[in-house]
Amino acid sequence: MHSTTAVTRFAEAAADAVATWAGALAGAASGVDAEVHAMSGAGLVRTVEALARAARALEALQARCAAELADRSCGEVDADLAREHGFPNAAKLLAAVSGGRNIDAVRLIEVGRATSARRSFFDDELPAKRPLVAAAMRRGELCVDAAGVIVRFLDRIALRCEPEALASAEALLVERAPVVGVDGVHALIKRLEAHLDPDGVQPREDELRARRSLSIREDRFGMVLVRGAFDPESGAAIKAAVDALVGAALRAGRGSNRTDHAGSGGGALDSGALASAARGGGNRSNDDPVGPVSLDPLFREDRSIAQLNADALADLARHALGCGDAPTALRRVTVVARVDAEALTSGEGHATLDGIEQPVSIATARALALSAGISPLLLGDGSARLDLGRAARLFSTEQKLVLVDRDGGCAWPGCLRPPGYAEAHHIAWWRRDEGRTDTGNGIMLCSHHHHRVHRDGWRIHVRDDRSWFTPPAHLDPQQVPRPGNRANERVIAERFASRRSTARSTPPGTPRGASRGSSRRAPASPPPPASVSA
Repeated sequence: MHSTTAVTRFAEAAADAVATWAGALAGAASGVDAEVHAMSGAGLVRTVEALARAARALEALQARCAAELADRSCGEVDADLAREHGFPNAAKLLAAVSGGRNIDAVRLIEVGRATSARRSFFDDELPAKRPLVAAAMRRGELCVDAAGVIVRFLDRIALRCEPEALASAEALLVERAPVVGVDGVHALIKRLEAHLDPDGVQPREDELRARRSLSIREDRFGMVLVRGAFDPESGAAIKAAVDALVGAALRAGRGSNRTDHAGSGGGALDSGALASAARGGGNRSNDDPVGPVSLDPLFREDRSIAQLNADALADLARHALGCGDAPTALRRVTVVARVDAEALTSGEGHATLDGIEQPVSIATARALALSAGISPLLLGDGSARLDLGRAARLFSTEQKLVLVDRDGGCAWPGCLRPPGYAEAHHIAWWRRDEGRTDTGNGIMLCSHHHHRVHRDGWRIHVRDDRSWFTPPAHLDPQQVPRPGNRANERVIAERFASRRSTARSTPPGTPRGASRGSSRRAPASPPPPASVSA
């Protein structure tokens, strides 16, 4: 990383933050607290964004300096900069100067070394170990936390995959990190590692299974404390059941299960409601507890998500003990195991479970396919689109599986809600726009973002199997479409399928790097504005 460029970028970002701060004020009194309180909502958001850009630029400088400090602190005692200042190593010095944690200082040095130019044995300058991460930090697009996650993953996987695949993985992670954030990068890495190191899926699964645990104890206040860790196979069933009950409670509290809910494509992914609709029972079964009471403000849901999770787990335990009347949502839930048809036949590859980021082995997928409550979804077999047209209003379970396979959960940009918290909705409204009930007119949205689409007037388009969200003019005068979320499996498969296709078409004798530029798939262009909204 060139320090002059980094310093210049930080100076520009800091100046922009100061200007944005001043522009957000409207004759405010002096003092930081008074100034912040006087900012408009839009001005405060712009200020926070400008400060974040300045912080990322500052972190790039800090990482570069941390790496240099570490390099100057690993020589002899008389040439050790950290020891000269009374510290055993560079990390301790950094932690003391910043007032932060030692582990954060270690990670800052790690990122700095991976993104700084290196010197050869003959003192020639070499590019950074992770050049794309370095460039993204230099541009102010990547925070040090995200860069650290990416660098550590690439170092861990480097010896288990080809250099070209490693470069593609770095490009993909750098591209997605500003969109999905650090948590999203962690989720993407789990899927990406399974593609880069398919032989390691089974050992990783065995390791996770060996670490499973559950402890239940009563504390001194009388609360029963439950602490557990589950492998993906067991965790998928637990998570799906709890998510189903919590999702049903949230929809009940908001009255969103009413059959006259405008623009809705039905409830969450549940076969019971679909069976009821097929019998002419609307979009809920006869024993669904949601009714007119949900419209009464006195009965609105006031529990937190954590409380809903606890109540759901207790309901599952009560059902297991009595097994008399299972909650409706629990009877409807299905764990979906997604596996490539060719991989299922050959035994080489991996599968995924809805709501769980950790891939599982083909052996586990085969076992799950024979279990009750498990729906195997074969991918890559050229299945035809599932369209119902105007004959039915509610999306079928099969159609919702196709939408989840495309969107990965809520399709709103940056939303991490899993499939259990998302519902299938018509893009062109079924009643108002005579929209069709087919996968081309469907989108997965969580309840919160579905309400935002309607409240703010966002428009949604699907083109080339990708969703786009166009903001209203009052939020973005330019109305630039934003790409919606896509399933991690789709993103990874397309990126690496393109690379493999290019590799197969490259004539023998072509230099290894000659086709690398053409193997990267160009991003889809946004669709033109349209008048149809979700």
